[in-house]
Amino acid sequence: MLVPSKFTRLEESTIFKMRCILANKKERESVLEAYLRTKDFFYDASEFLHALDILYVLGLVNIKDNSGLIEYA
Repeated sequence: MLVPSKFTRLEESTIFKMRCILANKKERESVLEAYLRTKDFFYDASEFLHALDILYVLGLVNIKDNSGLIEYA
């Protein structure tokens, strides 16, 4: 996970990019659909998954096991 520092700009940090997932969110959206919607903001899929993991740990998203759909808090 990239955190802001004197070498990493805020806009390049994972914490800042989490807002891209939450902005313009759609109800009943799969992880793949969320990635395709936001892929221009991330370097690769692993950076997207790190941001999604942090949102999950914070309780801002929940991912249904059986369908893979994202529920936003």
